[in-house]
Amino acid sequence: MSHPENRKRVAIISGLRTPFARSGTLYKDLTPLDLGKIAVTELVNRTEINPADIGALILGNVMPSVRTPNVARDIALGSGIPDRVPAFTVSSSCASSAQAFTNAVDSILSGAADAVIAGGVECASENPYLFSAGRRHAGLEGARGKNLIDKVSPLLRIGASGQGHVLAVMPERYTGLTTGEAAEKTASEYKISRAEQDGFVLRSHTFAARARNEGVFEDEIIHTFIPPNFKEAILNDNSIDETASMDSLGALPPLFDREFGTVTAGNSAPLADGAADILLMSEEKAKALGYKPLAYVKSYGYSASNPDGELLKSSVYAIIKALDRAGISLGDIDLVEMHEAFSAQVISNVKALSSKSFAKEKLGRSQAAGEVDMERFNISGGSIAIGHALGATGARLITTLAYRMAKRKGQFGLVALPASGGLGVSIVLEKE
Repeated sequence: MSHPENRKRVAIISGLRTPFARSGTLYKDLTPLDLGKIAVTELVNRTEINPADIGALILGNVMPSVRTPNVARDIALGSGIPDRVPAFTVSSSCASSAQAFTNAVDSILSGAADAVIAGGVECASENPYLFSAGRRHAGLEGARGKNLIDKVSPLLRIGASGQGHVLAVMPERYTGLTTGEAAEKTASEYKISRAEQDGFVLRSHTFAARARNEGVFEDEIIHTFIPPNFKEAILNDNSIDETASMDSLGALPPLFDREFGTVTAGNSAPLADGAADILLMSEEKAKALGYKPLAYVKSYGYSASNPDGELLKSSVYAIIKALDRAGISLGDIDLVEMHEAFSAQVISNVKALSSKSFAKEKLGRSQAAGEVDMERFNISGGSIAIGHALGATGARLITTLAYRMAKRKGQFGLVALPASGGLGVSIVLEKE
């Protein structure tokens, strides 16, 4: 991507990620700091960049630990990056690491830095819990107690009903709906059947399993040894299911509408733990240091839509913005990497792009954006199979796209993610 006044281009030098693991499994005893240090350290070592050349570290994270509110800074200090290098954490729900990436792009284009590491980390296994207000106040009162009776009596007074806790992940504040309930609305609006949704799941697992078995992910995956003993190595994502079938998927109950629903745990992305990071440089810096970029950033676009009716369609608007800014059309795109939050979300987005009525009513255009060639869409599977590490998924998509583009003849690739709150982001990459 370049600014008209300076004609700079931002290059993607390398991208790496840990295997993604279902929350509560392989990384259940780790923290975002642990996973983040693994990814950043390996990226620095593998690219052999002088840490002193790094201008900033920008990471996405959705569920921060109270112990590391700016986890990027702690990761930087624990990864051999000089302490003078600024590091900060951004949060934009599922688009957080994409936000970190575009922040890095802008930093390089502005001249603030020549090289930036951007990405994200999530360890949902360490997901914080929220206590009820009564339990919280009683706990604080007890902590100030001078003896055992003073410490215990506040808890005894509130009783069991006041001691409940809930996961920190809550429904949309604006609508009161969870993303799963929004997916149900989307499936109903676009008349997407359960069979169509489950069929897409099967595609995602099949493509991801094939990519894994053929070594497609080897360029991007770090063989991750688990601290503190570093004896067990994690080599692959652990959500990919080669045994998935329409029968097994069809046996799963609906999650959000028990009676009439079609959205299940099977056709939703599983929550995952993982980290993904990308080294970006100005084109001039990359050439000076002798790097051969995987791709360049052509454009990006952000969107925001009403979360009540279009919570999961925001990325469609972002795609249109990014394509317009790149001066190309959907037909010019060789590969698409779209985040698979739910089968219903992906299928509805693809339908919206090809819909003339959507173009007229929502985009104010006479023609649809175009048909998505499914032979070029998520060809290595997607989040439904690989898992969704909230703060790292955007960087995973960009990394996978850059490596796959480098081995193909096409010129352009596109990343798209919807995010909570009706947000969306899309990024266009180009080859040399």
